[in-house]
Amino acid sequence: MKAPIKPALAVAFATAVLLAGSHPARALNNNVETTRARTDGAYTQVIPYGFYNANTGLAAAAVVLGKGLIQPQVITVANAFVSTSGSYNLFLSNLDMQLPFSRRLFVDQVTYYSDLNEVDNYQDGNPAFPGERAGSNDSDADNYIEATGDDLFAFLNFKYLLPIGHGRELPPHDFNLTNGMLDPDSAAGGERWNPLKSGRTILEFRPFFRDQDFEDSDTSATIENQTGGVKVTLEYDNTDWYNNPSTGTRQQLTWARDWGVTDDFPSWTAIQGRHSQYWNLGESGAAQQRVLAFDLWASHSPTWNDRETIDDAEVYSRPPLFEGSTLGGLWRQRGYPTNRFWDRSAINYTLEYRYMPRWNPFPDIPYVNKLFIPWWQWVAFAEVGRVHDEWDLGELHKDMKWTLGGSARLLVYELVIRVDVGVSEEGGEVQMFFNQPF
Repeated sequence: MKAPIKPALAVAFATAVLLAGSHPARALNNNVETTRARTDGAYTQVIPYGFYNANTGLAAAAVVLGKGLIQPQVITVANAFVSTSGSYNLFLSNLDMQLPFSRRLFVDQVTYYSDLNEVDNYQDGNPAFPGERAGSNDSDADNYIEATGDDLFAFLNFKYLLPIGHGRELPPHDFNLTNGMLDPDSAAGGERWNPLKSGRTILEFRPFFRDQDFEDSDTSATIENQTGGVKVTLEYDNTDWYNNPSTGTRQQLTWARDWGVTDDFPSWTAIQGRHSQYWNLGESGAAQQRVLAFDLWASHSPTWNDRETIDDAEVYSRPPLFEGSTLGGLWRQRGYPTNRFWDRSAINYTLEYRYMPRWNPFPDIPYVNKLFIPWWQWVAFAEVGRVHDEWDLGELHKDMKWTLGGSARLLVYELVIRVDVGVSEEGGEVQMFFNQPF
């Protein structure tokens, strides 16, 4: 049965972001708008909204965006919703907090809690699919468990700017904007690929913890996933502006390890890498900016087939379905539900055409004009990718899954807000969150 197009949970978006760790590093930045009355000082904006889907029913929600509440460069995002089904969610993050003992060291704080009365969990246990591993590339779209329960996630992300390239200057770096567009003289990269001369190199260290405790709605069986450990990322960001790149490249390499946060769950290791590239296609009569953006992402778990003994039983040293080599959701294969595919290895290619029209209706819309939306983007995107039980480039490029879609993105208080609509062979999804997907 094909899945109908439906909105994703408004703040379950946060989970995918936090766990995947794939969003561009926001570290070490301070945007300075040159054509607004407010150029500094703290501000807060509350934006109420509502949504509906089959999982939650009708929901009322609100997001709070803040800048400079802790330090001038710190971005604060808080979100909450409550629905007619009894589901609710709380999310709080403070990004780019500069530590007092080092001008180059920053930390992000993120906390997420959700209580859901219905969630589709793509892991084994559905009796209608004996012998099929849920989440594999050939698995059935209906091979999931309907569950209820809660989800708790938290991390601290420490980020150190290396004193090379554009990082030689002490942070935060000021990106000067005119009507939301970057002044080229304030770019932090986009020149030749050379970490010693151009761009910024950032080392990240992220202790994390997640406890997911669900109950199968049909059998009342407990479905628990608990993990904790560290992620270490080396990122070279040689783009002109991290928030909306128009030129340059970005590379990331991440090593994640859980040594066994409790005696009840296995240890695991995962390695991920990505390359993103941006080509500025220039202006046109109707567009103030046109950009072609490309992203390659790959993932592998070297411990996948290792075994260890827990409670007198042998178990595999594998990441839970929301970690490691996962496709579907906010960032990769946006035409599928979150964590629809997961396995030992994965690869995914994305191509986006980002078109920024000169026409901007938002300053003329009452109430909406108070948000100061200097520009919006129309985006067309295509993705191909797949998961596999081995790192085999030949197999990873056979029978690949695909997503085609479009997106509307707006700059709201220095945050890129996006609504992506993706369709696939299994139906489609609507994904809403902040930040460019890459």
